[in-house]
Amino acid sequence: MIYLLSALIFPSIWIGETAVRFELVYSLWLILAIILHKAVSKSTFRWHPILTMYMFFLVTVALSTTLALVNDPSKGSMLQLAVSFYGILRPLLVMFIFLNISFDEMFPWRTLRAFVWASIPIAILSFGQTVGSSAALQVTLLGYTSPSRAPVFNLLKEHDTILRSTGVFESPVFNAVYFLMVLTTVGFALVTGVSALGNKWFLYTILGLAAVAGITTLSTTFLLGAVLMLLLLVFLLSYRYPKRFLQLVISSLFIVSLFIIISWPYFTQQPIFIGALNYQIDKILSGSLFNTRYDPENGIFQKTYEAIQQRPLLGWGLTQSEGVFVGDSIYISIFYKSGILGLNIFFLMIYVIFRHAWRSRNIAGLHGKFSWVILLWTFLLLNTGFGSPSFFIIRLQEWYWALVGMSLGINFTLRKKNIMKHKPNNEGAAP
Repeated sequence: MIYLLSALIFPSIWIGETAVRFELVYSLWLILAIILHKAVSKSTFRWHPILTMYMFFLVTVALSTTLALVNDPSKGSMLQLAVSFYGILRPLLVMFIFLNISFDEMFPWRTLRAFVWASIPIAILSFGQTVGSSAALQVTLLGYTSPSRAPVFNLLKEHDTILRSTGVFESPVFNAVYFLMVLTTVGFALVTGVSALGNKWFLYTILGLAAVAGITTLSTTFLLGAVLMLLLLVFLLSYRYPKRFLQLVISSLFIVSLFIIISWPYFTQQPIFIGALNYQIDKILSGSLFNTRYDPENGIFQKTYEAIQQRPLLGWGLTQSEGVFVGDSIYISIFYKSGILGLNIFFLMIYVIFRHAWRSRNIAGLHGKFSWVILLWTFLLLNTGFGSPSFFIIRLQEWYWALVGMSLGINFTLRKKNIMKHKPNNEGAAP
């Protein structure tokens, strides 16, 4: 719990000119602790085919990187490439950690409760960033910026304020994805009646705060993502819980409208905010929101397309070609790094995760509902992946892969109990 919560909100620690996040170090400590515990207890490690598939994806990326360096050794320093590889290795470590720990039925929901409740301070920080609060600016600059990511500094240079809120994520789009995950989780809990996340009206308050904070990102990812996730909840849950779903819609509209009305005077103090919000809405309505990214002639991926065409099967690995940009799309990023082979392996693994969650959703009690959350998060990250690195967003990737690891561990435990339940009892049998 310390690992996940700190990965989300713990400030970056500056060592000289390098910003180090909490999860980069703590994940290694947890791996060591689990290995030592297994050695002392003489118990076996748990493993799952999903982890094997992710290993194949990592091997593809490593092979692509090696081949790219053989052709051009100047494409990256070994230290830089090692750090980048550790970034994509960590989801495997996280799944392994949470697959191999023991926990009670409530632990996954206590984890989700921490995720949802943490949105309150992050929403307040996001609101402060947009309205130009000096306290929010100082907190952001001291704790939530790093030299490798420029959005905060670019926004300050352009507007003298962090107009598009970045929260703790250093990027408006990453912040948008976080609040979409919060809205999805809270919406699911309210529709299905899960009380483990908190009191109903407290959750509605969080929902209102998350909606306003999402708007402060001024991101089409949030605006369009909120509509898509609402449609998904309608498709998957409205027929199961029609009365609760109707109550959620009516109550949410009231709460969100109330929060927007309260915060609107502060937004109007930033004239650029209203214009930027209208611009993003117009992009969605006109269908031009992907033109700046995916247009083959004028989009930011133009050079990336050319690089992919040169090495379509295996890609360029973690090396960086001149003029290539891959940070705005999980699909383009994986295609560039691992080619057609890696892209197929990765999304086959995502399909297996989805199938696992779909089959587990009808398990009785909270375990089945936990699988529903994984289903919804997977859908959400697939949709937001067109405008973000989704499954690899800093501070957020730990949570998705931890939930997957927990779900695999739950199924492992349930299968073991089921086997023991049906195991014949030979006590008292004749020799």
